[in-house]
Amino acid sequence: MTEIMSTRRRAGFTLIELITTIAVASILLSLAIPGVRNFTMNARQAGSVNEFVSAIHLARNTAITTNSRVTVCASSGGANCEVTSWEQGWIVFIDDDSDQAVDPAERIIGSGDGSNALDIDSAQFGRFFMFRPNGRVMNAAITTNTGEFTVCDERGSSYARVVIVDISGRPRLSKIKANGTAPACS
Repeated sequence: MTEIMSTRRRAGFTLIELITTIAVASILLSLAIPGVRNFTMNARQAGSVNEFVSAIHLARNTAITTNSRVTVCASSGGANCEVTSWEQGWIVFIDDDSDQAVDPAERIIGSGDGSNALDIDSAQFGRFFMFRPNGRVMNAAITTNTGEFTVCDERGSSYARVVIVDISGRPRLSKIKANGTAPACS
């Protein structure tokens, strides 16, 4: 009978072993969770930035191929340009009369929902920017034919990304601004 009891005792874990295993697992999880959070936030930011850059490419390519002016503007409703921030969304449309408003004869060719988890700011392209038939970007003032968008999330300036649109209209991504300084998040 003592042989049977000692066999049963060896088959399971002791309370000390179980507590030690749970403690080690807790420590490992506490180290891994911040990395997973950072990975998730990076993926969310990259997805939103890529969607925005795709809209810029669509606008430029459409302007060139259709020989028309194409406007990209901030829009929370997805139907017309609005006085709103870029993170609320945007639309891309063929702007035949260059008035930054979607008229009945003008066609919306793209839109984005934006992301409330991000801030997208631009000093040069406050409400809109437009592509000419040659693919070059323009804004209301001749001095703002180039510009950039700073994309920030709750992590602050050290994780900010910059979408730089040069005079040729081609967007590029960067961790620093066009002038070489670090981006600032508000």
